[in-house]
Amino acid sequence: MSATSDTNTFDDLQTDRDIAARLATPTDNNARTIYDTLLRAMGLPEVPIERGRVGVPVSHIQDKLLESHEQHADDPETETQAEQQFGTRSPFAAAAAAGEGYHDVDENERIAPVEQMAERAAIDYSVVGAASPVEVDPRLVDIQRSAAPVLSVITTQAQAGFEAQYNIIDDRTDPIGMVSESEAAGDISSLNEGDFSLSTDNKKMKIYLDQARISDYSQRAEDTLNYMDLSETTLGQRTIAHALFKAKQIFYGDPSVGAGDKSVEDGDAYEGMAKIFDDAGNSIDKTTTSSGFLEDMLDEVTVQVTNTGLMWDAARYLVSPQYYNAIYDEVTPTVRVDGYDADVEYGPRGLAIGTEQGTVNITPCDNIRSYAGLSGVGSNSDVGDVFLIDERATQFRQLAPFSTVPLGRTGLADKVAMFEYGTLIDKAHGNHGLWLQGYDI
Repeated sequence: MSATSDTNTFDDLQTDRDIAARLATPTDNNARTIYDTLLRAMGLPEVPIERGRVGVPVSHIQDKLLESHEQHADDPETETQAEQQFGTRSPFAAAAAAGEGYHDVDENERIAPVEQMAERAAIDYSVVGAASPVEVDPRLVDIQRSAAPVLSVITTQAQAGFEAQYNIIDDRTDPIGMVSESEAAGDISSLNEGDFSLSTDNKKMKIYLDQARISDYSQRAEDTLNYMDLSETTLGQRTIAHALFKAKQIFYGDPSVGAGDKSVEDGDAYEGMAKIFDDAGNSIDKTTTSSGFLEDMLDEVTVQVTNTGLMWDAARYLVSPQYYNAIYDEVTPTVRVDGYDADVEYGPRGLAIGTEQGTVNITPCDNIRSYAGLSGVGSNSDVGDVFLIDERATQFRQLAPFSTVPLGRTGLADKVAMFEYGTLIDKAHGNHGLWLQGYDI
């Protein structure tokens, strides 16, 4: 896809700094145009997300497209939801990989659905006018889920604006209480009125940037747009790199370090869960706990549910695969074999903490690990780390989903920039969650 403006073309963009500068211009008009180009122009639905604000439920769309894609994986003759809406099973990947030079190709060699996507999303605006979101493509989501499971756990909401805004209830008055019959029948106007405080908070969207070259050969790998195996292409590899970087930042991002190295500790990064919970005073040293892991986790979540607004059905533990195995070793496995030729499956699956009031799921996340080179909260990162989150409060807000924009054609390849506007928010300001540091496994 290409920009429609004759004065603002991608040939004018000489450096990555130019890209970031144009994308980062903090005006309401620019934010609305970016949002309209990448989301509304693609025909994606909007829903209310906060008082007076609407957004695109990216996580819900991902799940629906992926479900439809998997249901029809073995039946190429049946149209998936993506095909019905966009004309191809991988619409966003097709448009993203097409590149600026795609329109220079002979008409007979072009792929019609990609043309349709180009027309659908064409908005005359420098840089984002030719951008294509890849966040909601089911094939790319499949790659991301295998590389960074936490991205499928945390709800993603897209909204316009350069700041993520959200509402929180942070205070409420006590009830009047017990009164006599005469007091109840008398003038109660002087007594306290039941009320609560609803405040609005905000966090600035942050910018992720990458670039790559996509060969013309790879772009035309499959004319039928069953498309290419994205895990084997440049676009797929950069998508995996984005997923791993994003997941690392979601757990251990710490801009207070101000590293100046474009890492998760750069001043332009966003706070991860470890930083948010630590600032709220909810990080607990568990390095001396070497057994009774499930019992300890039950005790900790019980304290949070009892003392905060966390609800049992909204609580979830995120752990490393190594820790997941460790808690599995605490329970006595029972293996049942129905016949001599039956397969025996051994290993943890579906572990959770069950109570009378609800179940707390435990999800293994590959990106909880010991990271070298971090000096902030991540300097204590460990495979024994355990995060308790409130799924109602923890969200990833986006102005622009992970997207590509063409920079120009070089030989038989298209150079593309990849970017994302977004930030992690915790509506509870870390008060509902926990960072249980370094269980001795």
